[in-house]
Amino acid sequence: MMIIVRLFPKTDLNKVWHYVENVIAKESSKVVTPLYAAQLEGMMSVGVIFDVKEPDNIAHFLTETLSGFDECHHTRTISLMKPIFFPIPKRKPENAQRYIIRIYTHPRNYKTIYDYLINYKYPFNMFPIYISYSLGDEDIVMNVAADSQQTINNFLREKIRTMDGVDSSAFYPVVKVKRFAPLADLIKVQQEHLSEEAKKIPKSELDTTFDFVEDFENYALLTGAFPRDLE
Repeated sequence: MMIIVRLFPKTDLNKVWHYVENVIAKESSKVVTPLYAAQLEGMMSVGVIFDVKEPDNIAHFLTETLSGFDECHHTRTISLMKPIFFPIPKRKPENAQRYIIRIYTHPRNYKTIYDYLINYKYPFNMFPIYISYSLGDEDIVMNVAADSQQTINNFLREKIRTMDGVDSSAFYPVVKVKRFAPLADLIKVQQEHLSEEAKKIPKSELDTTFDFVEDFENYALLTGAFPRDLE
């Protein structure tokens, strides 16, 4: 199960990021694995994505690990439900950047919007990394890559906000990310939630050499399922 814990600072977001890098990164146990952390432009928080065996496994982190960190003003814990990951396509824009899209709606519309996003035929200059129910700060969350903020803005304006039942939506560029788990562990988690349609994509259409750690600068912090490990 994947869980996001968002940490909000009293005054200094950089102190929170430093704590995440130097303390939370070592929180791994048999039942809890911190996968990576991300910081979004315009958001006063750092999100840490955990893989846990059971929801209660995150309690030690929330009640014990964070108890001595005075800079953390408060937290929000969001369970990712039915996350779907997508492989990295071979054809993609050269200067892609990651974005988080947050969608708000009534429960009656959850499945319709979720299914629409999973089955949507994304253009060359934008592709999904994962889509999930979150039901925390937002109702549905998307992690996507695109060639520009204008591409994301057009997608929200033309494809999301025009859908029946969408109350509001917003996007945030990912400005900082750090992987904590070994790459093999992250790949394993992603493959457990790989899109069924993605499994049908010919390997010739997938990027079989992409590694977001090695290509950190070139691909602006992308994450996702790694096709070379799907063979």
